[in-house]
Amino acid sequence: MDMQENLRAIWCKVLDLDEIPAGASFTDIGGSSIQLIAMLLHVGNAYQVEIAIDDLIGEPTLARLEHCVRQQQAATDGAPATAAPDADTFPLLPVHYWLFERIDVNHYNVGHLYRLTAQDQPQQVRAAIDAVLRQHDGLRILLRRDAAGQWQQQLQAPDAMAPWWHEEDLRATPDHLLAQEINRLCDGYQARIRVEERAFSAVYFDLGGERGARLFVLLHHILIDNISEKILFNDIASAYRALRAGQPVRLTAAGRRVGDWARLLHDYAQGPALAHYPYWQAQNWDGYRPLPADPDPASLPVADGAMAALGFAARSLSSAATARLIELQRLQAVDPSYVVMAALQQAFRDWSGSEILALAMVHNGRIYQTIPDANVLQTVGWMINYATLYLRNPEQLQGIALVESIVRQAKAVQDDALSLTCLKYMNQDAAVRAAMARLPLYHIGFNFIPFASASTEEFIFARASEPCGEGEKWFSPEIKPFMNVLLAGQQLKLSMGFSPCMYAPSTIEALLDGVVAQLETILLS
Repeated sequence: MDMQENLRAIWCKVLDLDEIPAGASFTDIGGSSIQLIAMLLHVGNAYQVEIAIDDLIGEPTLARLEHCVRQQQAATDGAPATAAPDADTFPLLPVHYWLFERIDVNHYNVGHLYRLTAQDQPQQVRAAIDAVLRQHDGLRILLRRDAAGQWQQQLQAPDAMAPWWHEEDLRATPDHLLAQEINRLCDGYQARIRVEERAFSAVYFDLGGERGARLFVLLHHILIDNISEKILFNDIASAYRALRAGQPVRLTAAGRRVGDWARLLHDYAQGPALAHYPYWQAQNWDGYRPLPADPDPASLPVADGAMAALGFAARSLSSAATARLIELQRLQAVDPSYVVMAALQQAFRDWSGSEILALAMVHNGRIYQTIPDANVLQTVGWMINYATLYLRNPEQLQGIALVESIVRQAKAVQDDALSLTCLKYMNQDAAVRAAMARLPLYHIGFNFIPFASASTEEFIFARASEPCGEGEKWFSPEIKPFMNVLLAGQQLKLSMGFSPCMYAPSTIEALLDGVVAQLETILLS
């Protein structure tokens, strides 16, 4: 298979399409920004190169992508590998400050459990992971306080890490108790992970004989986000395949080191980001109302401590409306996330009385134009940025006209998105930080996952069926609601996390019902 045919196959896989029209643009055939990142990660893994998003975004075609790959291959041919740095200390990233306001720093992790066969030797699994830990400094970062009590990122040398590999012997555990015991042990590892000690752990469960084994991978989400997970699992798979075949391990070159990236952002916050300061201060906030309280606050539980578990509510869109949403995406290149935002803006207005909906969402802006030396696509631990979108509908638009207005509003902030958190948390001028902190606070967090497959990590090992503990994510009792939107097959699913100390389930369900009703109106009227 020649390169363009292989690239075409990657596009089909990422976009869930049977074929790619000749000369097609990735974005014009429905590719979202998240899918673009996923596609470039697949390409990087296949050809051992890193293609910057902005090298492709102006002309996202297969021909341009092939040109970029060949250009990178020529540039990196014979280039020496970048040596992993020794121990280092550097500033937090803006998103760390953002998360610190919302979560318990030591209870924000997630675990994945995989099924291994008797032929998968623990020595080779461990060696594969060790190679990846040495490749990516982001897996060796801790968060620790300095002498002044301020949090800093601290990089460990590979051989100075706290023990990250563990083995559990479950050969004597009977079949009917096996799942329970795996879950109990995973729960213990989940509860013990601490950002001051480690961000990563791996546990090998020896089940004995034909039962094979299990591999539990535990990640701290305040240091390793979903995009970093993809890089991590791709590289573990590549390293393991090489070791099984008796070949040397050759991993995709790591992107910019996390310490360098943190310093770049710190410098950006003191200089170029200030050019965007007038944009944020000049916004018109007429019509903005704070997040409303629950209609019956006396009925809500009182928080027991500084952190609490979340409540969840969920709704699904009708099959007919979901089919129309997919049709708009594939035939008219309408990004489904903007359709959902339009419906949410209308429903939130009716629910809260606020003419402005402030959404907190992953938004890196034009990161490679803002910071040309970013080079973070293959960097584990670079951490995606959050920005606030302020969405309005003063013209009382409806249907697709409203969606188009939301698209324009969302894209208008692309040049300014990265500056929001950099100025608010990293600028050294206290007056600038205070002014940014006075901006209207967001109402709802928003996360759109284009397809179910986009959230399911493809790995060399299959997912295990046993439970692996509760992914520990403890939030402030004052955490604001956040919406997750998943397009799974022919069904659009909406879920909303919320603090039970702030809202009754029925209050959040009323908002979700409004979103579904608005979506049905936009899509089927």
